[in-house]
Amino acid sequence: ERLSGMVEELLDFSRMQSGRMTLTMDRIDILAELGEAVYMFSERAKNEGKFLIYEEPAMLSPVLGDVSRLRQVFVNILDNALKYTKRDGTINVVATETEGFIQICISDNGCGIPEKHLPNVKKKFYKANQTVRGSGIGLALADEIMRLHSGSLDIESKEGVGTTVTITIPTIQKLRDHFQAEEERKQEDKKTNDDTAT
Repeated sequence: ERLSGMVEELLDFSRMQSGRMTLTMDRIDILAELGEAVYMFSERAKNEGKFLIYEEPAMLSPVLGDVSRLRQVFVNILDNALKYTKRDGTINVVATETEGFIQICISDNGCGIPEKHLPNVKKKFYKANQTVRGSGIGLALADEIMRLHSGSLDIESKEGVGTTVTITIPTIQKLRDHFQAEEERKQEDKKTNDDTAT
């Protein structure tokens, strides 16, 4: 199962790099998807003697995205957080919404990433810790998926203290406002050009 998962990650990344990956965009209840992902890992955390704490907000605005790909990002980051956190450690998941953007912060008090490795952790096949299982492609894939969703994936870490991964994605309303502003700007540019021509 682990091997097939690694192969699928490689295929996904290959599709993305060649522009062959198609996203099935839909209106998504990101709160429900995040909650489901956290629930998926709750039993594993318990079995490994780790604390997975989810501060669930009352509501988050819907986003436009590919539900299976966003789920893949959540699963990837939560899996990493558990992998790099020792027994009795804590993983915190916090979701907030500010000015049209949803931010999901997944923090752990695990081993952390040495400063010299931080610039490379989102590169394909790069592994800061060679002793931990994995393909070294998960973060690169998650980063690319978020980019395709007009979002971002940011990593802060301190060796011996822990890591925080912040996933940011615009709400549907934010995207609408952006595209409307772009359309108005284009119309204004066209009007200016037409006036100049006459």
